[in-house]
Amino acid sequence: MKRLIIAPTIALGFACIGSISAAQDQIHTTNLPNFTVTAPADQYETYVVDLHTGYGLEAFVGNTHSQYMQAARAAERSEALRKLGMSPQPLVAMAIDNSSGPGVAKRILLSDSAQSTVAIVDVYCKRAVPIGRKHCQLFSRQTQVSV
Repeated sequence: MKRLIIAPTIALGFACIGSISAAQDQIHTTNLPNFTVTAPADQYETYVVDLHTGYGLEAFVGNTHSQYMQAARAAERSEALRKLGMSPQPLVAMAIDNSSGPGVAKRILLSDSAQSTVAIVDVYCKRAVPIGRKHCQLFSRQTQVSV
């Protein structure tokens, strides 16, 4: 009787071993010295800057090409909602491509309806960062209002 139970148990064990190895093949780990990629491969980073002018800037940063494409679509959707007045917060959305080269340095000029620059946001992004740190830093400043 024991032999009848042992044989199916061993066969079931071999069947489970194959499915466990297949599940492990789906996990991709990248180990670099002092760096670890913790975000999912298809998720972009979001940065929000309050400009103290009644609205702010929301930057969607893609660190790979596919992340940048998703960030660009998200920025388009967010801008469309803002222009229709359906956005919960008045944030100007922009996608930033950080997928090539050593990093990005970009200056964003925000203008009012009279085409006067009301705020400047400098964006600095790195391609590789230590664990737990963001890829980008945003620095904003308001321009002088002439009377």
